[in-house]
Amino acid sequence: MKSMTGYGRGMAKGECGTLTVEVSAVNSRKQVDLRCSVPRELGMLEQQIRQTVQEKLSRGSLYLAVSYQLNPEFLSKAGRVDTTAFAAVSKELAALAAKTGLSAPTVADVLAVPGVLNTSQSAVYDFLKTLLTPALETALAELTAARVAEGLRLKADLSARGETIRQLLERIDGRGNEALVQLQERLRTRLAELGATMSEDDERLAKELVFFAERADITEEVVRLKSHIVKYFQLLEGEGDPGRELEFLGQEMNREITTLSSKTADLCISADALALKIELSKIREQIMNIE
Repeated sequence: MKSMTGYGRGMAKGECGTLTVEVSAVNSRKQVDLRCSVPRELGMLEQQIRQTVQEKLSRGSLYLAVSYQLNPEFLSKAGRVDTTAFAAVSKELAALAAKTGLSAPTVADVLAVPGVLNTSQSAVYDFLKTLLTPALETALAELTAARVAEGLRLKADLSARGETIRQLLERIDGRGNEALVQLQERLRTRLAELGATMSEDDERLAKELVFFAERADITEEVVRLKSHIVKYFQLLEGEGDPGRELEFLGQEMNREITTLSSKTADLCISADALALKIELSKIREQIMNIE
C-alpha cells in the first residue's frame, strides 16, 4: 500500500554539468495528473518524462521540475563567448555584489547570463539527454519510497479504525434480539394505553408484531457490514494499489450503516451506529490519500 503524497529528488552528473529532477505529489481522484517544468532547450524530452512517470505511478497529482547547471569547461568548448557582453555583465555583477555584500561572481555565473555565450543548443541537448534518465529514475525511486513509508502509517491507522468498526458491529449484533423484544413490549404497552384488548394468541397482534419486527430487523445490514469489513482487511493486507476499491467499499459501508440507523429504535444500537458513522468518515478521509 502506498500513499499518494511524497517528494523525490534525483541528480545526475556528467562532464557537461549536472541535471536535477524534483518531483512532488499530492492526492488526486484522477489517474496520474502531471505538470512539468522543463527548460525550453529540453522540451523534446517532456514526452519521455511523462511516459516514464505513468509507467511508475498509477494515481496522484504531480509536479515535476527539471533544472541543470553546465560546467564552464563544457561551455567554453560548446559555445563562443561574446567578449564585449562578458566584460559588461562581469562589471555589472561585480558592482552589484559589492553593493549588496555578496561574493564576487565567478566565470560560470557570468557565462550563465543569456547572451554572454552563444552555445550550440544541439550540443547541450545531446549531453543533458544522457543525464535525464538516471536523474528521473532516482527522483521517482525517492518519491516511491516516501509514498511507501507514508502508506505504512496509513495502513496502521486504517487497521486500528477497522478493528473499532468490527467491535462496534459485534456489539450491535449481540443486541439485535434484545432490541426486537423491547420493540414488541413497547407495541403491547402502546396497545394497552389505547384500550385495545388483545390476547397473547390474538392473530391481529401476531401480525402486527411480525410486521414491526421485520421492519426493525437489522440482521441483513449487520451481515453485509461484516462481509464488507472482511473485504476491507483483505484489501489492506493485499498487494497492489487498493485505493479505488477501498473508496467504493467505503461508500457501500456508509449505505448499510445509514439503513441500519434508520431501522432501529434501540438507543444503544443508535449510539453505536453513530459511532460507526464517525469512524467510517475518518476511514474514508484517509482512503482518499491511498494510491
